[in-house]
Amino acid sequence: MLATLALALALTAASPDPPPIGEREFEALHGRLFSKTVETWEKIPWSTDLLRARRRSAREGKPLFLWSMNGHPLGCV
Repeated sequence: MLATLALALALTAASPDPPPIGEREFEALHGRLFSKTVETWEKIPWSTDLLRARRRSAREGKPLFLWSMNGHPLGCV
C-alpha cells in the first residue's frame, strides 16, 4: 500500500501543469456553465420585510409563501 501511495505521489509530482486556456476557450466554457436564461424563481418579487409582504399579499389577494429556517442562510451549519 505504501508503494502504491509513493507511486501515485511520484506520478502527480511529475505531471506538468496544464497550459492556460485562451480568451475564446474561456468564453465558450463560461457560456456552457452559466446559463443566460432567467430562471422562474428569479422572477418572483421576493421580500425580506414580513410586514410589508403581508400588506402586499392582502392588497393583491395573493397567498404569502414564508420561508423560515434555523441556521446559516447559505446552509453552512
